[in-house]
Amino acid sequence: MANQPNWNEVELPEGSELLRKELYDYNSSKGQYQIELYETPDGRFYAIGTNKDPDAKMIVYGSNVVYDKRMALQTVMEKIEREGAWCD
Repeated sequence: MANQPNWNEVELPEGSELLRKELYDYNSSKGQYQIELYETPDGRFYAIGTNKDPDAKMIVYGSNVVYDKRMALQTVMEKIEREGAWCD
């Protein structure tokens, strides 16, 4: 079987960008959240988290762009735990 190109080796039209996205469900005492983890073609990551409750105030918890997938996820979970209480 021939080597298949990785997702980040796909040829894109000029001016476009392709990101890989993973979804996580995070359940804590603050509520239920969906965390989206994005990977850029050059191996950097960032994450955003939102409350899954449709009646909750829309607040987006985000990480910086980092080279560590775990750090991006951890940053968002820590923000939810720290800031989620006063946002209710």
